Amino acid sequence: MRKYQYVEKKVNIIQPDGTYKAKSVYAHSAEELEKKIERLISSAEKAHAEALKPKFGKVADDWYEEHSKEIGVYTNDCYNAPLKNLKNEFDDIAIIDITTKDIQNFINKMSKKGYAKHTIALRRIVASLVFDYAILQGYAQYNPVLATKLPKNAPVKKRDLPDNADVEKVKNSLDKPFGLFAYLCLYTGCRRGEALALKYEDIDFSNNLISINKVVVYQNGKPVIENRAKSASGVRTIPLLESLKKALKKSKKGYIFTNDNNELMTLSEFNSAWRKYVKAADISLTPHQLRHAFATICFDAGLEEKDTAQIMGHSKIELTMNIYTHIKESRKQESANKLNAYLNK
Repeated sequence: MRKYQYVEKKVNIIQPDGTYKAKSVYAHSAEELEKKIERLISSAEKAHAEALKPKFGKVADDWYEEHSKEIGVYTNDCYNAPLKNLKNEFDDIAIIDITTKDIQNFINKMSKKGYAKHTIALRRIVASLVFDYAILQGYAQYNPVLATKLPKNAPVKKRDLPDNADVEKVKNSLDKPFGLFAYLCLYTGCRRGEALALKYEDIDFSNNLISINKVVVYQNGKPVIENRAKSASGVRTIPLLESLKKALKKSKKGYIFTNDNNELMTLSEFNSAWRKYVKAADISLTPHQLRHAFATICFDAGLEEKDTAQIMGHSKIELTMNIYTHIKESRKQESANKLNAYLNK
């Protein structure tokens, strides 16, 4: 049987991090060996060059993987769409080659398409975070996002505060199917996932406190409990208001809101339950609007923004301040309407 003859040579190959590693190369002939070595060196040098000048998409993915471990699930969700938009625009461009003008053109393009100022601002925030990460990793020397500006003429999307009549219906519809869920959101300011994750064991009836320490997130429509320990604003203790306390059953155990099998509700089960409640109570609210309704209660009760922010789990007090400002503006309009109605009599 014929034996194949091989020629071999050890070559020091540069690694992506700049170090060198010895590698043995085999071939049937000296000519083939040289070609293999040439291709290997070329490929290694290209990988090293890309490591020195990584593409925006790669850096953005690395940033998200690291950053997502430090923030809450809701902040993560807010970052998904902006990150997708940014990668669509800059994915294959070396991050060091992206200029302030490039970012400003991206912002202006979104403005021309009619995106709201808040939407554009969120893309700008995420882009800035990615570039800050790039600077820390040594991929860039400055953050080109900092000098960009949001367009003044971008539309401002106003938050829809719930109708007072609908809020009153929520207060009086505890007996309706899923009425307790709406009632709890109204008197706690909980997000949907926080309310669905609540257990009776999380409620201290003696001291009138509720512990918010986990959240239900949906993966392909299926409920998954996520611990909120990594998010400082996510884990909090909020007051158990007397109205809600009377509506809850102290002796019960386990999750407050479950399906017919006493399990956490799937997304479709939740949506179905909410639709039935909305129809039975004759309202047109969303669960998130009930969160704003709670903020209105805090505003009317005279709570400071920082206290309301703590109860609602806002990571930044600016979020609470924006809601308070919107409430004030909406009250001004209501007052104007009342004055006009009076003068027109």
